[in-house]
Amino acid sequence: MSTRRMPAAKRKRQILLSAIRVFARSTYHGATTKSIAEEAGVTEALLYRYFGSKRDIFTEAIQHTAGHLTEGLEEILAEHADSPLEAISACIEYYVNILESHPDMARMIFLVLAELDEEDVREIYLPFQKQAVAVMAECIRRWQKTGYVVEELNADDSAWLFFGSYMILAQVKQSRGEVRLDPQRVVGLIRPFLTEKGMKDLDDLGQSI
Repeated sequence: MSTRRMPAAKRKRQILLSAIRVFARSTYHGATTKSIAEEAGVTEALLYRYFGSKRDIFTEAIQHTAGHLTEGLEEILAEHADSPLEAISACIEYYVNILESHPDMARMIFLVLAELDEEDVREIYLPFQKQAVAVMAECIRRWQKTGYVVEELNADDSAWLFFGSYMILAQVKQSRGEVRLDPQRVVGLIRPFLTEKGMKDLDDLGQSI
């Protein structure tokens, strides 16, 4: 067990990240506070100084992972607000990078879905999902107004599909052991929904499939 003193916020984060690894490896019901404490290198008594229960750790782990995903998407969409092709490409690259660099994130999404009938999980997770979808839908409407995306496309439905692509990639990660997806190929899939202006930008960026 670790006896080295650590600032409270840093220690809590250490325990939380260790808990995410344990949940991802063992599932929520298979994980124990003992296994989480061992992963973090602390005593269970110290763990309970920061978290009241295993459920508290789990819901905070959901908040951490969902918040990380949503905040990253928002930053990318804000940075590329006027360039839909670059925005979508960057978002897919972000998805892939998360799943390759943080494999526990792929497993956590399935744990969340398995527990989504539980009220405490819904209260934590659904606001992040709603926020991410709303931001994406707003971007699609902006791209329609600026003449990149066809007006017939339903922005809300498309935003849901785009957000759900993370779950598809997570499934690929889990079933194949690695993400085998070129983000540029995903960009190519949106060709039917682009205007002539959007198509020209797609070809100019060398992203034609």
